[in-house]
Amino acid sequence: MTNSENRLTKNDRPSPINKEIIIDDEAVLISITDPEGYILEVNDVFVETSGYSEKELIGAAHNVIRHPDMPKVLFKIVWEHIKDRENVMALVKNLAKDGRYYWILTDFITKVDAKREIVSYTAYRRPVCKEVQDAIAPLYKALCAIEAVADMDASEKFLLDYLENKGMTYDEMVEDIIIKHCKKAAALGFGGNLADDFKTMSTEKKQSFFNKLFRIK
Repeated sequence: MTNSENRLTKNDRPSPINKEIIIDDEAVLISITDPEGYILEVNDVFVETSGYSEKELIGAAHNVIRHPDMPKVLFKIVWEHIKDRENVMALVKNLAKDGRYYWILTDFITKVDAKREIVSYTAYRRPVCKEVQDAIAPLYKALCAIEAVADMDASEKFLLDYLENKGMTYDEMVEDIIIKHCKKAAALGFGGNLADDFKTMSTEKKQSFFNKLFRIK
């Protein structure tokens, strides 16, 4: 592992530029971190997209790729889920080494040992289309604006009120956005009315859909 004194951290983030990295639609970006969020493993697609070398990434704090357009409260929600050994999906805008950005849908999986102690977190990421980005970006912008003038507690209250008005959890909102803009529904074998079907779909079938989306066996 990289010497802790030489680890990349959030202080090493570049200045963002308004240019998107277009990721191949079939790409899957994978990273594994330890319980503290330091990177243990990455696949080649993650390396290529992030712009960092594998040597730079191993041992680095995962938040080195966090984009400033992402509200802090979202990562609070993610950490609460994965620390409770619960899977969670999130729509995330990441920051590459050269300052460009890329949007992905991330599915986090927590690995535990025989004593139910957390061993690592694995994140599977797939690129998302412009329609998905446009659907979530205004909410994230509002949350970031609140955090800029108040604090994360204020943005969390705003988000919880927003979700309550929609009658959804964050996970359910992400699912709703993805399925409404999923162009691969028929190819995945779920027919052409996925948004309607999803409302009555069993948990197992929902998991099957997202497993296929992420190519998780």
